[in-house]
Amino acid sequence: MDGYERPDVVKYRNSEFLPLMVLYERCMVQWKPEGIGLVRVKLDLRLEEKRVIAVFQDKSCFHVNDNKQMGWCAP
Repeated sequence: MDGYERPDVVKYRNSEFLPLMVLYERCMVQWKPEGIGLVRVKLDLRLEEKRVIAVFQDKSCFHVNDNKQMGWCAP
């Protein structure tokens, strides 16, 4: 179990995180399909609102020197 299934985590996600994301969602850029591509939907923000840019991270981990065939070593 990675922890995301723990009862306290599930409760937080359902009662706090997801309702907050619903509020932010109206301030996020939306895209709709048109033809073979996507078109950005114009935001209708109130005066006190700003555009929200969501940045998400998954569990992947990448390193700049993965799979290098040569490296620099101090003598």
